[in-house]
Amino acid sequence: MALEGNAKDFGLSEIFQLISIQKKSGMLSVSADQSAAIFFQDGMIISTRDRRNSSNDPLKDFLVRYGFIGRREMGSIQKILSESSFDLTDILLSERYFNEDELVTIFSEQIYESVQEVLSWPKSQYKFIIGSNVLTGVKSYASLKVEAVLMESYRRIDELPEMRRIFSSDDMTFRRLAGPQGKKASLEHGEETIYGLLEEERSLAWIVSHAKQARFCTYESLKQLLEKGLLEFSEAAPAAEEEPVFKEEEKGKESPGRLLPTFAAFFMLLASYAAGEYVVPRLSPPGWTARRADTIEAGQTAGSGSLATDIEELRLRALESAIRQGLDEHFASQGSYPFTLEVLAVRRILSEKAVGLAQHGGINYRMGEDGMSYVLSRN
Repeated sequence: MALEGNAKDFGLSEIFQLISIQKKSGMLSVSADQSAAIFFQDGMIISTRDRRNSSNDPLKDFLVRYGFIGRREMGSIQKILSESSFDLTDILLSERYFNEDELVTIFSEQIYESVQEVLSWPKSQYKFIIGSNVLTGVKSYASLKVEAVLMESYRRIDELPEMRRIFSSDDMTFRRLAGPQGKKASLEHGEETIYGLLEEERSLAWIVSHAKQARFCTYESLKQLLEKGLLEFSEAAPAAEEEPVFKEEEKGKESPGRLLPTFAAFFMLLASYAAGEYVVPRLSPPGWTARRADTIEAGQTAGSGSLATDIEELRLRALESAIRQGLDEHFASQGSYPFTLEVLAVRRILSEKAVGLAQHGGINYRMGEDGMSYVLSRN
């Protein structure tokens, strides 16, 4: 038996909770521009490693990306994998890369990051294949409650825009500072790891690739160290060329086609304005231009804007229209409006640039108390 559909019609979080409540075992396959598999046993999440696609193992990628294992070491492990029937976890334990407790922690963190990524996909299809037989061959070192994974994943999704604002470039560099004299700073495990890495100034990219924790956790640790006055940083040099306002910035994706009508309306308004300013006066009867000039002069005296001001107004209207479309898309897929506009950037419904311009342009968003309505206004 299979349960399948579109995440727009029935959100992924609801599917997760349904599997949990009914204590089902099976595999949830999710596909969008990418694909992922989440395995459940008695309603608990036990793995996101799809044995049918061993070349795309999220655990292997997690280990290398965050510095748990070097690329050369992983090359040696890959050779053993290709010549044997061992699972990656068998080799990690037998070759003593990690003990079992360490592997449990790493395995769990990798699941959290994978689920966070899947939940952030704006459009996806899902299929849940029920039955313990699909778990055959699945190696697991974690059994996580769905509610805990969902809460943590959505916390990270909601806080990610602020983290990206603070840590705006992988070229940023960080240097540790001594704590207050005579006092030893109290550090969490992740903070202590990051602080220990910074014996010399390092870039954000280097820190993430050596921190032995998920990227979001590294951001959190860096932020806490900054707040405790134990780090200082240098901003990266600004880019020489700005990207277009509505360009999707994540992974090189093209801007969604849903914004084309907004741009078309913007240019139609601009063309109409130009026609009214320059074409109509040339075709009008004698005397009309003079009367119209008197009207314009009176209007300017009363405070009406210049051509540049009017174009800026049209641009803001186009941006506001795009935001409303994005809010409607979020409501259609999630069943409620987002807490902040930054969530639209996290879910790749709007670009981070567009959200930033909305804030700069005085466009204010407020979600209704029940999440079923919103107010969009301008200063």
